[in-house]
Amino acid sequence: MTRTSWLRTLMLALAATLVAATLAQAAEPAGGDARHGRREGPLQQQLGLTDQQAQAIREIYARQSQAWKSHSQALRQAQAELRRLVLNEADQATVQAKLEEVQRLLGETVQMRVNTLKEVAPILTPEQREKYAAMAEKGRRSRHHDRRQSS
Repeated sequence: MTRTSWLRTLMLALAATLVAATLAQAAEPAGGDARHGRREGPLQQQLGLTDQQAQAIREIYARQSQAWKSHSQALRQAQAELRRLVLNEADQATVQAKLEEVQRLLGETVQMRVNTLKEVAPILTPEQREKYAAMAEKGRRSRHHDRRQSS
């Protein structure tokens, strides 16, 4: 296994996990905001979601929350085991088996994200879907930068 393929696998896993976590968190109102009477989360503000849309999206994420937690934990554990195997120079067959497990879990991560998007898409208007897609294309850094400027 080459170093670049291992790094690419690791980066894909981190990216998939971060995207899911970021969007799930963005859909939820922050605890501090709710205490101060502001109920909109960042995603609701950026997309112009109605309260009903935001609630429906929160319900989707809440329903999937435990599955995401379990899956993320399994992925992190498999990645840690893969790193340990590689660093301890385990035999190629063992490393390959663990790599295949990580790749399978990454594939499941993508499938879970697609399933979530399939549930969220009908809730959004065509304009909101375009904004949502543009937000995802900007990437995590841009969203983080935008949030800091709006604070």
